[in-house]
Order: sequence, then C-alpha cells, then structure tokens
Amino acid sequence: MTIASSRQHPSSIFVSHGSPDLVLHNTDAKRFLEGAASDFPRPHAIVSVSAHFETAIPTIVTDPSPEMIYDFRGFDSRLREIVYSAPGSASIGEKISALLSEAGIDHDTIEKRGFDHGTWVPLSLLYPQADIPVVQLSVQPH
Repeated sequence: MTIASSRQHPSSIFVSHGSPDLVLHNTDAKRFLEGAASDFPRPHAIVSVSAHFETAIPTIVTDPSPEMIYDFRGFDSRLREIVYSAPGSASIGEKISALLSEAGIDHDTIEKRGFDHGTWVPLSLLYPQADIPVVQLSVQPH
C-alpha cells in the first residue's frame, strides 16, 4: 500500500491484515492499526496493492465508486455488513498508468472492481472516515 503523503514524496508501507476478522476483535494488531495513521502525514491518496487481486499484468482499477468484495468464507457473518466507502480515482489511476508506461511496463486498467478484504480490512482501521481516494493495483504472483 502506498500512502501518498505529498505529491513530491510518496511513502510506502507494508500492512499485513492477517485474518479478515481482525476488524471485529480487540487485539494488539487492531489497536496498532487504529493508531498507526497518526504516525504519517495525512495522504491525499492511497494506492493499495493487495495480494487478493492477482492478474497476468499489472492492472489498475479506475472505478470512481468501488463496491465491496467479501472474498472469504467461513468467517463471522458481521464482516459482510462492513462497507468501506472510500472513493476511487480515475485521475490517480491515469497517473499510475503513465508512470508504468514511462517505465516500459505493460499494464492494463479495469473500470469496475470493488475493494477486496486486503484493501478494506486495514484501511477501515487506519482511515475509518473512508474519505481518502483509494486506487487498487494488482499483483502478479508468477
């Protein structure tokens, strides 16, 4: 996940969300994530690279209003009631696309794809107001 704290100096952090039900239980990990955002300047955007979004080539989500993906089973049913309503951003997606092009990296865009739990679980704890644009970028496990 990249936390773009300023246009000149984006920051990157790795956030392991563990189990999706992290958001439901009062654990050290949950409390850490709930307070961690105060250690960073408030970002103007977040790029989430989730292990739960795999594609053959890097793919950028340009959806302005991503819905939720509940990509798990066997967990507490209350998780399916959580909605992380942060906006997406086509313009930030375009900037990512331009950077990948400049680097000579073949990539694609997808217009509609919701937030998977690798994105919404940690962000719902880090930035619960859901008022920072979030753009997802896929991984290539191969």
